Amino acid sequence: MRTSKRRSRALLGVALVAVLTATTLVAAGGGAGATRTVRGFDGTTIKLAGIGIGAQFADAGTAAEARIKRFNDTNEIKGIKLSWDGFVDDKQDPATALSEIRRLVTQDGVFALTADTSQFNPGTYLTQQHVPYFGWAFDATYCSNKPSTTLWGFGFTGCLLNPNPSVLPDSNFLNYQLVSGATGKKQPTIFLIGNDSESSKIASTNGTVTAAKAGFKVVGADNTMPLPPVPDYTPYAQKAMSADNGNPPDAMECLLATDCINMYNLVKAQGYKGYFISSLYAGALTKLLANSYASIFFTAPDQETPAMKQMQADINAVSPGSGDAVSSAQVAGYGSTDMFISALEKVVAKSGKSGITPEAVQKAASTMTWQIKGLTGPVSYPKSSVVLWPYCNAIVGSDGTAWTQKEAYACSKKQFPAPKK
Repeated sequence: MRTSKRRSRALLGVALVAVLTATTLVAAGGGAGATRTVRGFDGTTIKLAGIGIGAQFADAGTAAEARIKRFNDTNEIKGIKLSWDGFVDDKQDPATALSEIRRLVTQDGVFALTADTSQFNPGTYLTQQHVPYFGWAFDATYCSNKPSTTLWGFGFTGCLLNPNPSVLPDSNFLNYQLVSGATGKKQPTIFLIGNDSESSKIASTNGTVTAAKAGFKVVGADNTMPLPPVPDYTPYAQKAMSADNGNPPDAMECLLATDCINMYNLVKAQGYKGYFISSLYAGALTKLLANSYASIFFTAPDQETPAMKQMQADINAVSPGSGDAVSSAQVAGYGSTDMFISALEKVVAKSGKSGITPEAVQKAASTMTWQIKGLTGPVSYPKSSVVLWPYCNAIVGSDGTAWTQKEAYACSKKQFPAPKK
């Protein structure tokens, strides 16, 4: 009797092991006809989300949603839909960025991030969790010392802020063309304005080299301004106004975000007549930045290319009127989402729907040349994991009522050896 009971228990144990083994194989996709589980993809719908500075770049999320709507409405990939989980505010805080991204990954189960305009991406965490992220590349997690196919972050402009690049791009060629052409000087002076943040220090260090290579005489760079909110901009404006041996420089390049507005209006009030160049571009800033210039990573909107009109129409379809005045954040959100879609299309073309995984999208993006012709790009990976390659931009100027093209969108493939550290 005892032997019979022991045999029954043994058989039951074998049966339980067999059931558990079969269950494990199905969950892992090991059995015939098994359904594989992929985070953020249920077989028909891929879930995306965005993150960034809510107060400054929320329209990047609207633009991402607009590109997703067109993808779905036109059935760009048969049998696949994209869903938008929203744009979350990182509040310009590393801890908030980490907690929000963890929530998006572990609770909401997003497949990838697009319209990423955060300066504080937790790159190690995103890599560990195999989360591809596409955005404006505001931090060093998008960058490597030499061309790499192992990164999980992809900028629609390529790596912007590399703390240790092997080469530098020709990022000041249009700035020099603008200032030298207007002043008639072969070596106009320039001063770089930053703040006490890691990203700004990287931009200043690299910008000092590329400005000199372009032909400028660099008369200084200031990274002593505290992070926002800044109690008083006066000492930083005074430093800029006396940078050229006590005189104002021919050009000031502001490497900040909206703090550039306060700096510009202060130096203008102090009589500055030179070329103030920032990356701030939006219809709402036309009056605030009157008589200043913006270096933008896309075709000047007043050129009204078919691609520009398409983006505006797509944004207006999601948020009526929002696409009428193009902003840099909109192009970042729209372009980075289109970049994700391009990588996804490469995956499906090679492996079909069954090949859709975050790992496959990362692999496709890491060797991809991407552009929206007539809007932005090209950007070529893996070269662009070091610095933007090629470096493409346009320069627009505000007369107080409208932004207009001053230097047409152009690209440079020149690169310079980075200074040794």
